[in-house]
Amino acid sequence: MADLEHPTLEVPFRPRDLERLGRAVAYLDNHLSEAIDNGQLAARAALSSFHFQRLFHAYFGTTVSGYVTWRRLQKACVLLTQTDAAVLDVALEVGYTSAQALAKAMRREVDTTPTAVRSGARPQWQRLFERRTRAMAAQAQNPLQPRLTHTPALQVLTAIGRGMDQGHRGRAARQALDELIPKLTRAGLLPRMKSCVALMADEPQGPEDQQARLQIGAIFDFHLDRREGQIAQPPLKLSGSLRWQTLPAGRHAVFIHRGSYRLLHRSWDAIYRDWLPRTGYTLRDAPPFEYFLNDPRCTAETALRTEIYIPLE
Repeated sequence: MADLEHPTLEVPFRPRDLERLGRAVAYLDNHLSEAIDNGQLAARAALSSFHFQRLFHAYFGTTVSGYVTWRRLQKACVLLTQTDAAVLDVALEVGYTSAQALAKAMRREVDTTPTAVRSGARPQWQRLFERRTRAMAAQAQNPLQPRLTHTPALQVLTAIGRGMDQGHRGRAARQALDELIPKLTRAGLLPRMKSCVALMADEPQGPEDQQARLQIGAIFDFHLDRREGQIAQPPLKLSGSLRWQTLPAGRHAVFIHRGSYRLLHRSWDAIYRDWLPRTGYTLRDAPPFEYFLNDPRCTAETALRTEIYIPLE
């Protein structure tokens, strides 16, 4: 199998999470014409900013920006069919900067135009959700079985890459590594990099989000999987995006993803959508991260193994 052991699709949602997320959704519905601040939304939901967007995606099947797009287009279609308002006025009412911006969004997302909707055409709403439907249908029906472990505080030297390519972060990872590895090589520190991790600094707002940040990090003198060695923070002059970051000590649920990095998003969705609601665990206010068990330069894609660390109270 090419990815994480996946669960069944019947999801017993936890009322507590739905109530919290519902507060964020109510705010979104009442502020569709405004810029969205994800930190403010997380605070309204009383959820950690590290986990809010992943929980939102897990429960609602789309990102925050995807939900906003859907609701904006819904409202636009109502205004177009039930009022005589100019297309520009409709666009401004639902948060687009021009009639052209609204028309572009409608063509891209629901395969129609304002003029067609006003003439009675039916938007193809399923296009907004069909990608997720296919991904869920392709998943296996096995329960998730993580191990629980206590992880020490980790000193991580990180570099930042940006951008998505058809939902994959490979370009951002290469950008971060292209900054990190030469720096470590020149400093003679590359042999001391015993563990490599990735932190999602931003939740992507779409499969082509070019601003979504990915941090690739080096842990020195410590094998995370074997718990061998002593974590070190060697002296190094920082430049560019390089900086030290501390991942706090605490309990983690650790999942194994098997296979292509391109399918990692399925594992993340399954954890937050299916495993977490069944367990009753509370997420800790700390960043989740990926830990790479193989070197992709010398490992077949089907043999790649990645651990996903989810911080728990």
